[in-house]
Amino acid sequence: MRGLMGMITALSIPLMILNMLGNIVSGIWLAVLGDWGAIGIGIASLLASTIVLGPVLMPSIFLTATAFLCARKGRTISFICFSALDSLYTLAVVTIWCCGVLFFFVKDATSSSLVPRLIWSYGVATGPWAYMASIDQGGGGEGFASFLATFLAELAYVTIMILVLFTPVTLAGAIKVFAGFMVVGLVVEITLAVMTQEGKRLAEQAASLWPSRER
Repeated sequence: MRGLMGMITALSIPLMILNMLGNIVSGIWLAVLGDWGAIGIGIASLLASTIVLGPVLMPSIFLTATAFLCARKGRTISFICFSALDSLYTLAVVTIWCCGVLFFFVKDATSSSLVPRLIWSYGVATGPWAYMASIDQGGGGEGFASFLATFLAELAYVTIMILVLFTPVTLAGAIKVFAGFMVVGLVVEITLAVMTQEGKRLAEQAASLWPSRER
């Protein structure tokens, strides 16, 4: 876990710079090129994303609540299963949204507008998830899960941007690359869920044994 956090910290710096300057630079670039359609659709997509993605993520709320209930009842296997389904569903939505945005902005790009459209689409694709992660005030595991999903989505998108620029990548290929990053997130989140539940179980065992030791 320490190694993972170190890698995230190292990669977060360039991503943070891209997050802060990407939309500004690419927006000005597209304006100079006269590509106002991409600018308008991007802004409209960002404004509508919270309205659209909110209902889509409702099943995740149900799965989270069910996993929490299983954890309280000590049903470890059920807790892990529902936590995995919750993570899988959320990461699948992230993948579909980001790859859909990428395809939409790249399909009509010209040689002069490809780079600014890629950078602009990065903000449109990852912006909603960064916003939702920033307001996620849930428990430590839940907050970290949101942060991890956003971080991996940003990293995956940058990777695909590079592939688009230097290789003839297809939409299916982009989805596979993005899904690969999401699988890493799924594995980490399931591992954290198992470790959290096991820690609670051991703590409860220790608490139950402590009074008998005092006697």
